[in-house]
Amino acid sequence: MKPAPIPNNESERLHLLHELDILDTEPEPVFDNITQFVKQLFDVDAALITLVDSERQWFKSKIGFQECETPREISFCGHAIMQGSTMVVEDATKDERFADNPFVVAAEGLRFYAGAPLEIKPGIIIGTLCIIDSKPRQFSAQHRQWLESLAEWVENELTNRYAISNYEQERQVLAEGPIAAVVWQVEPEAHLIYAAANVEKVLGYSRDHLLSPAVNYESIVHRADRRELLTRMHAVLDGKQPSLELEYRVITPENELRWVQHYARADYDSQGHIVRVRGYLHDNTKRKQLELSLKQANQSFALALAAGNLATWDWHLLKQSVNVNHTWDEILGRDESYSQQNRWAQLIHPDDFQATRAALQRHLKGLDERFEARFRLQHADGHYIWLHSIGKVIESDEQGLAVRMVGIHHDITAEVANEERRRQQETILNLVTAVQHEFLFVKEFSEVCDIALPQLMALTQSDVGIIGELPGNSHTQDLLWLHGVRRYDDDNKNRAYQKLIQQGLEVEVTGRVIRQVLSDGEAQLCPYPVQKDEVLLQPIDLPEFDNAYLLPLFFNREVVGILLLANSPIGYTPDLLLTFEPILNTLGTLMHFRRIEAQRLSATEELRRMATIDELTQVANRRIFLETAGQKFNEQHRYDVPVSVAIIDLDHFKNVNDTYGHAAGDKVLKQFADTTREILRDGDLLGRQGGEEFAILLPHADIEQALLVAERVRSSVEKASFEWQGKRIPVTVSIGIAQLLSTDKDIDRWFARADKALYQAKSDGRNRCIAANEV
Repeated sequence: MKPAPIPNNESERLHLLHELDILDTEPEPVFDNITQFVKQLFDVDAALITLVDSERQWFKSKIGFQECETPREISFCGHAIMQGSTMVVEDATKDERFADNPFVVAAEGLRFYAGAPLEIKPGIIIGTLCIIDSKPRQFSAQHRQWLESLAEWVENELTNRYAISNYEQERQVLAEGPIAAVVWQVEPEAHLIYAAANVEKVLGYSRDHLLSPAVNYESIVHRADRRELLTRMHAVLDGKQPSLELEYRVITPENELRWVQHYARADYDSQGHIVRVRGYLHDNTKRKQLELSLKQANQSFALALAAGNLATWDWHLLKQSVNVNHTWDEILGRDESYSQQNRWAQLIHPDDFQATRAALQRHLKGLDERFEARFRLQHADGHYIWLHSIGKVIESDEQGLAVRMVGIHHDITAEVANEERRRQQETILNLVTAVQHEFLFVKEFSEVCDIALPQLMALTQSDVGIIGELPGNSHTQDLLWLHGVRRYDDDNKNRAYQKLIQQGLEVEVTGRVIRQVLSDGEAQLCPYPVQKDEVLLQPIDLPEFDNAYLLPLFFNREVVGILLLANSPIGYTPDLLLTFEPILNTLGTLMHFRRIEAQRLSATEELRRMATIDELTQVANRRIFLETAGQKFNEQHRYDVPVSVAIIDLDHFKNVNDTYGHAAGDKVLKQFADTTREILRDGDLLGRQGGEEFAILLPHADIEQALLVAERVRSSVEKASFEWQGKRIPVTVSIGIAQLLSTDKDIDRWFARADKALYQAKSDGRNRCIAANEV
């Protein structure tokens, strides 16, 4: 026995195999369906999908084979991987590599093997789709082509799984952005195994440096922050914490200091074991520098005023007036009247009023050393600005009641917007992970929408959300399949929408704005009330839109669907498109995968149909007919239920072909099959045995009942009008019928009695039915 040599690219091959995250996973229907089909197609003892690890070959799917895994050193598939092409062993006892293999020398051992390699990337083979048998076999070029085509099917399933599980679409979106994605392996030791192309922009170090086995990630972190990072990271790696969020300093190769915002979370397999930790890194240096500056400013009024971005205020509580060192018009577009009678308090956003008032009361009561609050004030044009305000009582009356406060404030609208944007980005990245995992496990895009749509609506405070997909063959963009429709305030409507979606909700797109988004692939922002002729989806009932944002979903630069958000009280902004880009691309990609899955299922069903149906007459072919007859044979001998078979031959069919041509003969065969099917019961099976010979399997029918059915068939055929090019063709049939008897030891003997009755019917002049017990 000669173990297979180790491929030159073994390290890269094993890395990809483990990156697929498929070893030791639960059985999956798609792979079991493939091996079941392969076993039936080649009529062998077993069919397997093998994955060859460093020490073993593990079977992702196995039909007709008991072991779950075997040592690599005795595997046939290791040789197939080394060979790099389909390997066929027609008789293992005559092959010096395998003649003494344990599976060959065993009783009724392995004799025949054929394995097509699973090549996930060029030159990288992780296993095989193989078939084995206990008898030597010949394997034709056609058989080899079939096996390789089915192996390509397995490769595509694994490739699609790989693409989703490793978030390639997410990484592509992030590659040029301000956030770098990284991935740590957990076993055998924690180490960085992936870094996005833009990681050097964030950290100052190249991907090659960071991914080098000799480099530990913590070596680039500032010494003062290193211990906390390691402690928090080990808590994630050990499963004590699901995620971490940390800000720390990195020392670049140029000895520059950078602040990095680090978010990481663990991925788990189906058994709950951690398989990897994914992280997102953002260069926070500018924001941190500003934060430190503002912190110092809060500690020293003088320094804050010198910085030039702060304003002072002086509030006389008894006079109910406030003086500021800027004009009211500069920040609020209002006149000086708002400085009197505390009118400025009327401008505080309702959601901020109580919190601001409570902070003021705590300071006035002596509970807090100073007053500090962040709140919104309404500008004259309707929008709100954010202020960060700090103040202190400097004068009190004889009773100790405050009469005067002074303080500073500054406009933090841009900072709050940045914070909100970062929060949205983190939410979007988490959402991308959630929907990819959901799709990976359930394959139902509507359930993906059930996760994505509520969160996208919450982020934008939208009352209405819709996710729709263009049909795969759409060229006019006038139809949409709706996978998600949601209204924030109407649960009854949402339940009705969900029922329609489960049944397949297709709507007509007639609004000109939504048609434009689907055709041009450009997002459309509608800040004002939307007219009916702009966004119209018939026949679903939707409320009027006060505002809306329509965002196209892409795959490979092709518009595949649309996300519609509407009725947000805070409105929509163009920069929302950039924030949402990761989830938009993810939804578009998953829509594409959904289409591919649907096409694969359709192709599988067509292959199954082609393997069981006679192409000309659309009745059961000989193989399926005989398999079904075998089942009925076993049922009769087990349960003693009657079953009969009728064998039919079209009389003088050769004359039809000779006189009218083979096209006419084909038409006669098809019309005969159609005529006969109309007569048969639901449980009866009509099959073509070859040429002009057919057979009917009649479950639960004794010889008398079978003879009645046969006579109806004969009579209907005789009365039917068979014509070709205006000429009537006389067609009759002869039928031999036999009921399965306890003395019939096999199907051949049963069918032979029916054949003998058929021969008798022909000898007696044709166009008649003869039962076997009359012969």
